[in-house]
Amino acid sequence: MVRTVFILMFVALLAGCAKPPAAGQAGSASLTVSDVDGQSHTPLAASSQQARVFIFITTDCPIANGYAPEIARITAAYEPRGIKVYLVHADPDVTADRANQHAKDYRHANTILLDRDQALAKATGATVTPEAVVVSPKGDMLYRGRIDDRYATFGRKREVVTQTELRDALDAILGGRPVPVARTEAIGCHIPL
Repeated sequence: MVRTVFILMFVALLAGCAKPPAAGQAGSASLTVSDVDGQSHTPLAASSQQARVFIFITTDCPIANGYAPEIARITAAYEPRGIKVYLVHADPDVTADRANQHAKDYRHANTILLDRDQALAKATGATVTPEAVVVSPKGDMLYRGRIDDRYATFGRKREVVTQTELRDALDAILGGRPVPVARTEAIGCHIPL
């Protein structure tokens, strides 16, 4: 059953997605989204942070939920070094209460954005959960793709992670180097665009 769901999501993804923005084209700096507390954020505007990470999630995606411990480790490792990690709910039906309960259930301590009209997902090209997007202090996209290679394909999980592209991108940014791989393919649940 799970395999069938993943296959259907993959087919829908291939059939219905427009060409996403390339690296460096993160979208409008004036785009505004609210967090679960009702505060407005302009995620693609200029910032004093070293970088910002937007990890797109949904409450019911087993792959995204399975990444909760790694998201917590990434947040703990990089936020003290000037990289802000946000979680983005791009499901139009997710309420602030539901997102807060999800954060409590999975121990997410991040700022949680509600992208109900998928404006941030569209601006960044995110199409699945979990998918990570990293933007520069100027709002340029530096990386978009998977957190790591834990999933080889739909329904097939690796026992050992061998590639950590999101961490590699963040380490490069902090080291003043170009991101080694700017784009990878994320495996996960389809964002309803």
